[in-house]
Amino acid sequence: MKKNLFILTLLLVLVLMSASACSALNAVQAPPRNQGGEEQGETGEILTCFHANNYVLSFDHTLTVNEEGTSLTHILKQGGIALMSEPDSGEHDTLLRTASPQDLDFEYMGVLGPCSVEAGGTVTVSAEGYCEAGVVYLNITESWGGAEGTMTCDDQPVPFSAPGYSQTQSGASGMGEEFLITDDSNGCTVMREFLGGEGYHSWTLQMDIDLVPLVPED
Repeated sequence: MKKNLFILTLLLVLVLMSASACSALNAVQAPPRNQGGEEQGETGEILTCFHANNYVLSFDHTLTVNEEGTSLTHILKQGGIALMSEPDSGEHDTLLRTASPQDLDFEYMGVLGPCSVEAGGTVTVSAEGYCEAGVVYLNITESWGGAEGTMTCDDQPVPFSAPGYSQTQSGASGMGEEFLITDDSNGCTVMREFLGGEGYHSWTLQMDIDLVPLVPED
C-alpha cells in the first residue's frame, strides 16, 4: 500500500511538472494580418489593443498519464479570471494583470495497479503580461495546492495526501503565451500538449469588444 502511494505521488508531480517542458500549440486558426502587422477578426475589422476591464482568461486542462498498469486522469475544472488593463507609459500598448487571483478545483482519478484512486484539491491561478500590435502575451502562473484523496486496494480505502507544486507558463518564446485579439465570441484558445501522456493544457482569452463603424449609421 505504501509503495503504491509513493508511486502515485511521483506520478502527480510528473503531471504538474511536464507542462514546463511542452511546446505551445495554437488551437484556433490565426486571423490574417494586414500589412501593418495588426490582426483582423472575422468581420474584417482590424483589432488592436484596448484599455478596458473586459479581458477574461479561462482554464480547462485534461491530462492523462498512462504507464504499464497505471492510468491516471488529471482534470482542472473549467473556470476563469478577470484581467485588468492599463495604458503602458513604456514600450508596450497595454499592460495586463489579474484583477484577483482565483482558486479553481482540480481532481484526478484512475487506477494504479490493483488500486483505484480518487483525489482533488485547488489551484490558485493568476496571469500578467502586455498587449502589443493586437497580440496579448501572458505569463500564466498555476499554484497547485496539496491534494487530498482516497486509494482503494482490495476494497480497503485509505486516505492519503499529495504534495503541491507551482509553475509559470511563458510560451515557446519565453515572452508569454500568445493570444490574438479577435472579435470571435469564443475568444482565442492556446493549447499546450502534455508530453507526460495524453491531453492538453488549454487557456482561452475572451474579450468583449464593441466594434464602432467607420461611417455613422443613418
